[in-house]
Amino acid sequence: MSTALIGYTGFVGGTLLRTRDYDETYNSSNIADIKGRHFSSVICAGAKAVKWQANKDPSGDLAGINTLIEAIDQIETDHFVLVSTVDVYGNPVGVSEADIPAEEGLHAYGLNRRVLEKFVATRFSSHSIIRLPGLFGTGLRKNLIFDLLTDNLVDQINPSGRLQWYPMRRFAEDIDQIVASRQPLVNIAVEPILTNEIAAQFFPEAAIGEAKEPAPNYDMQTQYADVLEGQGRYHLTKSQVLEELGLYIEGEKRGAK
Repeated sequence: MSTALIGYTGFVGGTLLRTRDYDETYNSSNIADIKGRHFSSVICAGAKAVKWQANKDPSGDLAGINTLIEAIDQIETDHFVLVSTVDVYGNPVGVSEADIPAEEGLHAYGLNRRVLEKFVATRFSSHSIIRLPGLFGTGLRKNLIFDLLTDNLVDQINPSGRLQWYPMRRFAEDIDQIVASRQPLVNIAVEPILTNEIAAQFFPEAAIGEAKEPAPNYDMQTQYADVLEGQGRYHLTKSQVLEELGLYIEGEKRGAK
């Protein structure tokens, strides 16, 4: 039976497409074609990841989510994997899979992706919902790491931010391990790192902005660290992330020469 990848033209989907073979690929332009199909497995990274746009146009963003839901409601699959986001948590500090995201007051980006999570959890009896933190890897085209690499608006970067960064080169194999664990919901949790530390270690020449409060603060945790061979409340330690980040940045700088 065939496999499908939804969202293959995005950053997450594109990363998966480079590391795995899929029988069918879909995005917003052809998602209607998935209706009526039966797959052995489906990976869905089809929710747009442009937070500012979703928050600016909540109804338009929700319409896109509903179009996706309407399409996948008409498929059958032995297992469904949904790639979701830390941003379903309004206050992503000290939270784990045991914490149900509070929807009251949640920004549109997180609220609309929570709608998708709840649909998948009820529609597909065999499913894996995977919440991701901040990302880096080949094909990156936005976020703080990208801005530092491209010297883009670095004066607007808050050095006091405490963020979480996940190396996308791991993702295909990590999905396999999460599916094998049979846990229906897993937060991929990595130890937070101060933005100032990343800038000082890898971009000492960057004239980043001044510290401001409140600063961004992300600390999504997990109950299932052992699923990805982690320890405590995290799958990856700060030192592991910095090592991965250093290799990625070195490769990007070398490629830009």
